[in-house]
Amino acid sequence: VVKINSIGGIEWQNTIGGSSDDKLFSIQQTSDGGYILGGNSSSGIFADKTEASSGSYDYWVVKLNSGGAVEWQNTIGGIGYEELSSIHQTTDGGYILGGNSTSGINGDKTEAYFGGSFYGDYWVIKLNSAGIIEWQNTIGGPDEDKLKSIIQTNDGGYLLGGFSESGVGGDKTEPSNGLDDFWIIKLNSAGSIEWQNTIGGSGDDQVSVVLQNNDGNFIAAGHSISGISGDKTEGVVGGTVYADYWILELNNAGDLIWQKTIGGSSTDRLKSIKQTLDGG
Repeated sequence: VVKINSIGGIEWQNTIGGSSDDKLFSIQQTSDGGYILGGNSSSGIFADKTEASSGSYDYWVVKLNSGGAVEWQNTIGGIGYEELSSIHQTTDGGYILGGNSTSGINGDKTEAYFGGSFYGDYWVIKLNSAGIIEWQNTIGGPDEDKLKSIIQTNDGGYLLGGFSESGVGGDKTEPSNGLDDFWIIKLNSAGSIEWQNTIGGSGDDQVSVVLQNNDGNFIAAGHSISGISGDKTEGVVGGTVYADYWILELNNAGDLIWQKTIGGSSTDRLKSIKQTLDGG
């Protein structure tokens, strides 16, 4: 982790790790001027790592102060594979964690595993301000489900964005249209599902990021190789792997308002989206 000043000079840096592989996926500045780091780790107790991993990889959450020193950390997982994709500070000063798990009930995992041997299920965890687990929810269907993005919503709940190839089963209430589909889930403040929507075409459609608009609606953005089929209303522009950008707007009940497929003649992959000051 490196902090640079306004003209690009390094103010401080911190190399944080244990004896094995440690991968950082998400970082955010916290309300106290520090930073929250989220990723996964296969390290045992060594160097900066104070807890051993329960399985192959676990979530590893690290809180830094404003100078980059470690304040606290928590290794969270079961005997399977866990990958933390997204972490945000919540309005109560705690943290919401979103990622994936292939673990059953063991270690820190309190709910059974639904399916999928590679990504497994969505795994959402709420921590308090000291990094202690307040609640968790394992959400999945009978096949692979991968959570990519999580945000806290204006009503104190949470929006999850990822992709799924699961049919109906477990928590999944709609079959996929093709390979992977966008799988958007709204949770209440306690982590229970309020609604969900499986959105896709006959090909592969994967969410990278979700956000809430100023008007309270939701944007889900990623890529698609689907032509006009299922929920997809525009054809493929080009590319066979990631193909085109695909951007959707949903209302606060999860219904699709509009969509846009944007691409060129080859591979185009959307990784990030943000609302602008003019509302675009």
